[in-house]
Amino acid sequence: MKEYYKYANGYINLNAENLYLTNSGNWQETHDLQEKNPKSKRQNASRIAGNNFFIILVLCAFTVLLYFGLTKNKLLLGLPVAAYFVINYFKSEQGKRYKIPLEKIERIEKFDKGLKIIFRNGNNEPDFEIVDNVDPKGIETLIGLKPTTI
Repeated sequence: MKEYYKYANGYINLNAENLYLTNSGNWQETHDLQEKNPKSKRQNASRIAGNNFFIILVLCAFTVLLYFGLTKNKLLLGLPVAAYFVINYFKSEQGKRYKIPLEKIERIEKFDKGLKIIFRNGNNEPDFEIVDNVDPKGIETLIGLKPTTI
């Protein structure tokens, strides 16, 4: 079994052993993922902060160009469109990247915006991850996992 489902900030990859939170849904991305622990949380936070810094930098550049009027009328209309595409391009990069062994998942709860995955992290401490806007087929599959298979 190898499946993947889209969610708001990336993909949920699922195989017989692990549930992975990835940016692209590509299985190559899963090979180096660690379980959630303080080190992997720092790595994720650093990666997301770097992406946010770049997005803010690009949006500031757009704003400066607009403020000083250094653009032609055609470019003036194109800047908001470009900003929209930059933000959407980096949307999947805002997601977390972890591996969660299925045996460590205690339960998966559905709520109106997505799923809450309750599990034991890499330090064997209680933890959870919330994934919003999960593909309906993914919700059905993940909720359908029986505790005996988890």
